[in-house]
Amino acid sequence: MPRQRIHVQLDGLVAVHAVRAVWTALGAVPGLLSAEVTMQGAVLELDGDLDRAALDAALDAAGVSVRSIRVEARILPVL
Repeated sequence: MPRQRIHVQLDGLVAVHAVRAVWTALGAVPGLLSAEVTMQGAVLELDGDLDRAALDAALDAAGVSVRSIRVEARILPVL
């Protein structure tokens, strides 16, 4: 399955502690390879398609919600 890079803007990140809570909760999302979480949102790298229900459940457990999602376009490497 191809990898996906997804940019997620989040509502509810009001403290640095929330960033850590989101990062920890994202571990429950199937196929997640890495996550970079900041006060502005998160950049996720997934192996395969995003399970939106699992993402919403994980973020709900951390006390935040999705404002928007943008899937980065896949490009072929130039040799």
